[in-house]
Amino acid sequence: MLARTGPESLAFSWPQLEFLWECARMVPPMAAPEPTAGLDSPAHAPVAAPPAPIAPDLAQRWAIDPKYVFLNHGSFGAVPRAVRQSWIAAQDRIEARPIELLGRRIRELLAPSRARVGEFLGMRAGGFGFVTNATEGVNSVLRSIDFRAGDELLTTSHVYRAVAKAMQFRARQCGASYVEVPLPLPIAGPGQVLEALIGGFTARTRLVVIDHVTSATGLVFPIADIVAACRQRGIEVLVDAAHVPGMLPVDVEALGATYWTGNLHKWCCAPKGTAVLWVSEARARDIKPSNVSHYLDEGLDVEFDWQGTRDMAAWMVAGDAIGFMAALGWDAVRRHNDQMARWVQRMLCDRWEVEPISPADGRMLGSMCTVPLPTEIRARFATALDFQEALYAQHRIEVPIIDFDGRWHARPSAQVYNRAAQYDQLAQAVIEYAAHA
Repeated sequence: MLARTGPESLAFSWPQLEFLWECARMVPPMAAPEPTAGLDSPAHAPVAAPPAPIAPDLAQRWAIDPKYVFLNHGSFGAVPRAVRQSWIAAQDRIEARPIELLGRRIRELLAPSRARVGEFLGMRAGGFGFVTNATEGVNSVLRSIDFRAGDELLTTSHVYRAVAKAMQFRARQCGASYVEVPLPLPIAGPGQVLEALIGGFTARTRLVVIDHVTSATGLVFPIADIVAACRQRGIEVLVDAAHVPGMLPVDVEALGATYWTGNLHKWCCAPKGTAVLWVSEARARDIKPSNVSHYLDEGLDVEFDWQGTRDMAAWMVAGDAIGFMAALGWDAVRRHNDQMARWVQRMLCDRWEVEPISPADGRMLGSMCTVPLPTEIRARFATALDFQEALYAQHRIEVPIIDFDGRWHARPSAQVYNRAAQYDQLAQAVIEYAAHA
């Protein structure tokens, strides 16, 4: 039933950073995901072993405390030391001449980063603006659309809860309805997602808000097919691509959505508070930032890039982050993380004696996996958060523990600095807790 409710030695020199910028500039736009023929046909072979590191000593290039097992890159990302140095340098430039650089030249200072980000994600120059996170991008779209009484704002039960609340709030303001299509676990394949979503469409469906990669469950949805289904029915679609930049290949313009928003501080490893909102040309004049400021109606990019005083340095160095990861090799990074996530899913399911929530071959995974915990864990802890905090306090393991569909799950991330032994530590810690329940 549909739910309806109203280290310093590793710092790069400026010449090196210039090189990385050039790397970023030369990276072609990622190919758009093609509509899938045979959505539920296997796309991967099972992974029997973890991938080899793509470079030595990668963990040292990030500032993460080595005393902790950090398996949660997906929540807020992590900034490489070299990018942090670039970020600090950008802040220092602004603080040396704040009025000139922030007040008069900020568009000029953002231009190199804007060009690299646009090229990397396949977005036309004036078609996107910077925002602090994907949730802000979603809110900007929702608040700009003139919904009418009876309109339906539709999503799935895997929606990021902050986005769900934003949709509910906007629907309440306009007399519209919030509709949540249930997608219970386990999911047999991408086709099940598409079928369920289409089954939720009605003549009143005004906007579909859909994850490309779900937050709680870490699943890759068949976004090209979903967008195509919406377009065929004249339904606007907002893609919540919070986890997509850097995790998956994407050409935003070619995808054909109405709106698209994604974070750069997650899998592109940009400073926190760096994201983008792209809007199709047909709707670009209608979408306004949540903070309307001096440049109303002067173009989407101008309106979003200046929303009042804030730390612009993070946005200025987004291109540096793309360059850093490009120097490692984007294909190698994505291949490593995908293989690690698929191996982790298989290993944890085997050791915890549980079934995966999506196809065992990993065709619906990117750089994260969500695995059910042994049921015995709930006998010892009142909430999923209590267990997450116990893992952190007693084992120094940082991993999200998520209550979804009435069952607790772990959602480890895979980034190039992670090693197989860290996931073994997670597996063993959970086994010990379950044994003493």
